[in-house]
Amino acid sequence: MDVESTNLAIKRAEQVLNTAYFGLKVLKSGDPSERSAGLRNVLVFGRSVTFVIQNLRSIVGESRFNNWYAPLQDQMRADPLMRYFVDARNNLEKQGRLDVAVSGTINGFNSRDLEKLEKPPFESTSFFMGDETGGSGWQVDLGGGESVKYYISIPKSIGEFRQVFHSLPDNIPQELRDLSTDKLCAIYLDKLSNLLAATKKEFLLGPNERPYLRLVK
Repeated sequence: MDVESTNLAIKRAEQVLNTAYFGLKVLKSGDPSERSAGLRNVLVFGRSVTFVIQNLRSIVGESRFNNWYAPLQDQMRADPLMRYFVDARNNLEKQGRLDVAVSGTINGFNSRDLEKLEKPPFESTSFFMGDETGGSGWQVDLGGGESVKYYISIPKSIGEFRQVFHSLPDNIPQELRDLSTDKLCAIYLDKLSNLLAATKKEFLLGPNERPYLRLVK
């Protein structure tokens, strides 16, 4: 087995997974206008983790890799959530489509509540709550007919909104169906982390396990 190539392939898989986790970070804590980019990174780079791991097939030998990977692949195919994320990535890649919606509630909001909220830096034309990203804020006029969204945080006493996947299949458990996109993405990436950990355990050699050359005089 080519130890250097094996370790390099695993390192690349780890880098790809880290990129997916960065997408999750943007999805969870970034500006609402950036959440779509974060979700796209989770879907694209999350799926790529398995592709990169499968590069090991040509390094460690097809028979050895397939004997190890086939049961794990069967588990992933049988997992409704893993299957959904594969389909979501395919929809994004082939159709440019993110199957998301917004779920939320408005809690007795009235015009007086607007006075308590953060004001935009420019003149506003309207206030919105729970747009396609789950964000709320002001629609501001920049002049010349250009209007943009200025996002703010609103207290839960006014309203709560979250982005959800709107096309989850029926075989996904109810306790998962009620979760926001960022929480489902976190579960998905944790599953991929477990796969990478299993890959390291199977193929990554530690310092005391590395083959060595003995010089014969």
